[in-house]
Amino acid sequence: MSYATPQDIINRYPNRDLVQLTNEDPTVTTVNTTVLQQALDDASVEIDGYLGGRFALPLTDVPEVLNRLACDVAIYRLQSLRPIHDLADARRRYNDALLMLRKVAAGEMTLGVGADGQETAIARDAERIIGPVRIFTRKTMRGF
Repeated sequence: MSYATPQDIINRYPNRDLVQLTNEDPTVTTVNTTVLQQALDDASVEIDGYLGGRFALPLTDVPEVLNRLACDVAIYRLQSLRPIHDLADARRRYNDALLMLRKVAAGEMTLGVGADGQETAIARDAERIIGPVRIFTRKTMRGF
């Protein structure tokens, strides 16, 4: 399941940039939505990799923030294929998206409220028990 559509990414980014990122032929003036969809699908799979340990997938009510994150990750992936473009802004957005996903996966940040007004359901097997730091671990017990 993709967290964004080609139209979502078209609404967020300048048309001229999307035309260049999705077409090899410099004379083409339209966005290749097939390429956009593939980039968005790849971004969604990457996002699921972060969310899968904490939430039951697929999400039944997708928080709006995942739409933006999917677009940012997809644009980064598309721009990384084009060495002639400056990747600085795309890389910053990508790193910001990953940082946010890591915080969500660690339980330090919420995805927010979905369209139905409810928090996204946490997977039952992903609940964590919070307690004191372990004294006896594999590392501290090495050699015994």
